[in-house]
Amino acid sequence: MSRTTPPTIPTVPPSTEAGSSCGKPGRFLRRAVTAAVGVTLAGALAQAPASAAQSSGVAPGRVCMFSDPNNVVTGLAGHVGWAFKTGPDRWTWGSYSSRGKTWKSSWTWAATRAYFKRAGYYSFRCKDTHQMRSAAATQVWKNYSRYNPYSSNCLTSSVAVFRTYTPELRSLPSASGKAPRIYFRDTLPQYGFANAWAL
Repeated sequence: MSRTTPPTIPTVPPSTEAGSSCGKPGRFLRRAVTAAVGVTLAGALAQAPASAAQSSGVAPGRVCMFSDPNNVVTGLAGHVGWAFKTGPDRWTWGSYSSRGKTWKSSWTWAATRAYFKRAGYYSFRCKDTHQMRSAAATQVWKNYSRYNPYSSNCLTSSVAVFRTYTPELRSLPSASGKAPRIYFRDTLPQYGFANAWAL
């Protein structure tokens, strides 16, 4: 059986062990270099998970609009509600009408869908986002206090929440004076919202 010759490990000449400030690298300098390399490597390892998440392209946020096109109160104008993701399988959602405001937080996606289905909503559209400004979006929602069928309603509040949740949706057109069912059907798809899914 042949023997493999181990790799040669370079050694430092004895004359460099003492070291000096103006000669060849000494023991102190080698230790400093080793320490610096260790710190750099530790920093790179600490940043690795964040870098991997960024390079994966996974969007952490998500917004959804729920549509009730034949609402008994609003008639042919329709009615909508909103929801946004706050964490892994955690959602905040709400709806606004002449009857008042309804909203909940920390619900699962399954529970959120079930609520809107029970409430008579018919379908929903969603969009993934790279920002998730949950607290700011919730505050915007809380600021709605006086319902107006043209300028402060289910649709205008939903659009305001979406615009605050992520800068990606700040270009959404004004919802004032728009019919919710038409905005849901025709406008949202132009801004990256996926096909409507039945509840």
